[in-house]
Amino acid sequence: MKTELIITHPGSAHFDEVTAISLILAMHPATEFKIERREPTPEELDNPEVWVVDTGKRHQPEKHNFDHHQDTGCPASFVLVAEYFGLLETMSILPWWNFKDEVDRFGPVKSSVKYHAGDDLVNRNPMEIWLTSRFAAEPEACLFLLTSYGTQIIRDARMLKKQIDFWKTSKRLVIAGVPAMIGETMESAGLEEFRRLDKNPPDIVISLARRDGGWRLFRYEGAPVDFSLLADRPEISFAHKSGFMAATKERLGIDELVALVSKAVTK
Repeated sequence: MKTELIITHPGSAHFDEVTAISLILAMHPATEFKIERREPTPEELDNPEVWVVDTGKRHQPEKHNFDHHQDTGCPASFVLVAEYFGLLETMSILPWWNFKDEVDRFGPVKSSVKYHAGDDLVNRNPMEIWLTSRFAAEPEACLFLLTSYGTQIIRDARMLKKQIDFWKTSKRLVIAGVPAMIGETMESAGLEEFRRLDKNPPDIVISLARRDGGWRLFRYEGAPVDFSLLADRPEISFAHKSGFMAATKERLGIDELVALVSKAVTK
């Protein structure tokens, strides 16, 4: 098995380099890596068999140097590594991706304000603190954990991109003046990310119910729709009292479905 060296900075460990290294490990399952937390030598920076992450003041992908501290416009090291592997378009779909990039570059307080993420205290993750502390103390003991973590977030991103692409091709329509979408799937993953990226996101999403073989009717907060108004309709198997969702007993035809949903529109 091929052996290569990863060098990252000493001192406190952070989400940035831990995630960058995890991506490297996940993308090289047949390589045995050693990790050293120290500053690199000039010879190591010029050696492409030595990966230098989040230190060294060089961004040279062809030499496996992935630092961003020399340029305030350069994204965090995990973004640079993802770009090197051709993963950036897929990984950047993850809802935390841009936020964590800016946390590393500009600090958690400023980033929390920009992304409306609440006070910095809300965003302190005890699992992240544990992992980065463990990595700082025993980097090579964390190899298995980091490989697993890197593999998982790549898998999650690819799945999410597939779901977003599915929602992009789903049927769009307007029901009683409210933008809506129908997707023949029981999987709701990717909806939030799709709506965040879409210029005209739907307020009503109709998908397949997981039970009873009918449709699941869902509306987003702020939409003038109250599905609890349908509770007594014979087509309905369940309607949540708060009005945000309902389910039909059977898979109605589109025209019948649209007529039913229009009765829940309140404006």
